[in-house]
Amino acid sequence: MFGGGLAALVGIGALVGRAVGPIDAGASGQTAATDQSDTSDGYTLTAADTQIDPEPFSFTITDADGRPVTEYDVLHEKELHLIVVSTGLRTYAHVHPERGEGGQWTIDLSDLPPCKYRAIADFSPSGGTQTNVAGDLVVPGKTAAEPPLQQALADRVDDLDITLDAAESDWSEVVITVRRGGEVITTEPYLGAAGHLVAIEAEDLAYLHTHALDEIPAGPVRFAVQLAPGATHALFFDFKVDGVVRTAKFVIENEEPDDDGTEHGH
Repeated sequence: MFGGGLAALVGIGALVGRAVGPIDAGASGQTAATDQSDTSDGYTLTAADTQIDPEPFSFTITDADGRPVTEYDVLHEKELHLIVVSTGLRTYAHVHPERGEGGQWTIDLSDLPPCKYRAIADFSPSGGTQTNVAGDLVVPGKTAAEPPLQQALADRVDDLDITLDAAESDWSEVVITVRRGGEVITTEPYLGAAGHLVAIEAEDLAYLHTHALDEIPAGPVRFAVQLAPGATHALFFDFKVDGVVRTAKFVIENEEPDDDGTEHGH
């Protein structure tokens, strides 16, 4: 979960990214490489190869002039956070690539199971504003179709029970509680925060980083979120307990507003 290993992580301010185009699984059940990436604020994720194999995955962040970005500001103790999520939102990893000369980032993704993925780089170029850009990746091989997401407001990881509750009816604020044997656990600091929450919309893989409202909480952790109405979102909560980083997953079906403008979540 640390450094270059497959991990789940991040939580940086509120940012929304967008996916570019759907990714087709193909009738044969075999994944195939695609070459789609988006551009945000003039920045683009440029991968050396969109097909993941035993070799390290390499990419650069290029600016509007096509030049690699070589200087970054530190965000939550890292220059760049890379979120890799399968298109069905069943597989999720947060990794921290290593940057080499010339601005090339490298990370081992060979442990990911065969599937199509969206890779989202979250960063702040030196002296610039925080942004994120994404691209499509594929781990070749035979893969089963990922079943549709179903609402889930609780998860169990190891011997910990994690629940998500809405502090506001429109899900603009949520509270996450970690318990062991029914006793509330206070999470340990992880990358400068008590916990990190990433939300991704199921339909178009739109990406949202959320912000923890309590700098040093005692028990539950509160987050400000902004979920699209009428959409399903997978939320990944990264936290540390007993020195171990874990990830809990939730699914929220956010209903359309009523005629009076009131939004309701299931």
